[in-house]
Amino acid sequence: MDLYVVELLMPVYVMNSSRLLKSLKRLSFVAFAFIASAASAESIYQQSMLRLNADSHSASEVETLAQYEGGTLLTSFFMPNCRWCQRQHKVLKKMQKSCPKLNTVMLGVQGSKQRLRHELQREKNTFPAFVANKTIIKAIGAKSPVPMMLIFDESGKLAFKTVGYTREDKLQQLLQDHNIEVCSV
Repeated sequence: MDLYVVELLMPVYVMNSSRLLKSLKRLSFVAFAFIASAASAESIYQQSMLRLNADSHSASEVETLAQYEGGTLLTSFFMPNCRWCQRQHKVLKKMQKSCPKLNTVMLGVQGSKQRLRHELQREKNTFPAFVANKTIIKAIGAKSPVPMMLIFDESGKLAFKTVGYTREDKLQQLLQDHNIEVCSV
């Protein structure tokens, strides 16, 4: 990885701002992928998180994602009052029908439990939803960009990451490009 970072940084002084921004995004993805695979990708299934939409109406439950181990997992990060998150949520709801083998989980960041729950209710959320725990937030950054999705393959490894709104056709293409066969298209 060190050689890759050096190769990315060497030409920085001659780049225009657009190319610099693209290189920094690639660098941040490389760093994130390294952190995620080392710190949380392999253990994301064991991270304890507060469930936002628990089946029982009692106090909030702390759960893990262990039940999704062995399948493809899409974690979609959202926050309150994020219009792009709302649009991404609609795309994920549409994809439920065409990609039935894709386990989708919502992870709330940058909001109180009450505001995150309100956001889920407004979107008529049907996905399991949790408050992202400190370990995950630390791996993705305190002010994580949203919407953001992390897709883990059947072996639990980070297959790819998206930052920003991703259209349905593009997300399905990314799944196909990474040999993740969860859609019946």
